[in-house]
Amino acid sequence: MPKSKKRNKKAASNKLFITVFSMVVLVLGLAWFVANITKPQKPYIASGHPQWPPIMWQNNDKIIGVGPQLVAKIAQDLNLNIESKYSGLWNVVQDKVKTGDIDMLVAAYKTKEREEYMDYSIPYTIDPVALFVKKDKKFVYSKWKDLIGKKGVATVGDSYGQEFDDFLKANLYVTRLDTVQEAFDALISERADYFLYALYSGEKELAAVNLEAKIEACPTYVTSENFYITISKKSALGKFLPRINLLLNKYRKDGTIDSLIAANKKLFSQKTEP
Repeated sequence: MPKSKKRNKKAASNKLFITVFSMVVLVLGLAWFVANITKPQKPYIASGHPQWPPIMWQNNDKIIGVGPQLVAKIAQDLNLNIESKYSGLWNVVQDKVKTGDIDMLVAAYKTKEREEYMDYSIPYTIDPVALFVKKDKKFVYSKWKDLIGKKGVATVGDSYGQEFDDFLKANLYVTRLDTVQEAFDALISERADYFLYALYSGEKELAAVNLEAKIEACPTYVTSENFYITISKKSALGKFLPRINLLLNKYRKDGTIDSLIAANKKLFSQKTEP
């Protein structure tokens, strides 16, 4: 066979191989693309405090309230898949944010320690922290120093703002308990003089267990702290924080956040009426 014919035959064979190979690559690439586009997006996990209504509280395996509803609205506006799940006690939830097992907290106060492992949104609401006391054992409270020498209780993992946290650590005797009910029991049994807790959450919990006749909140607040949405520094959600802040600004201005707070206060009141 002449060399020119051999070369032509070899060239045709190479061309056929390249064509077939290209088609195989194209088909495999298309199959991968379709599989990944149609594959459901793995959800980002949000969580929060299980006993801090109306902002967040546990309902079976979910965290519900203002914070989760706000996060759900953000997820819808940014086309993200975010699920708000109950993930344990507050200290456990925070540990999971450190490891990246939880992507987002629906609400948290700001502290130096937490800023080491979480990024913060702009604040979206203010939460007053109160002293709850047994009515027949109440005492005069007007400033933090009035608590020195008294026995306090608080729930595990809770913060009350960096300034008060520092004062507490340096000056106060406070025992951490797992639940609000345990804290109320400590007041009733006089094992504690006061309970540090969010005002609105504490009032609702008192109504739920019919202790309003025995326990009350002091009229002077311990502090009033901002609530923020936070994102684990190990989560890919962090890249959305600037857009989340823009939405939070919008929701504050258009009344969305105020409406959510009002609705959840009403919801929790109805739920806990005796």
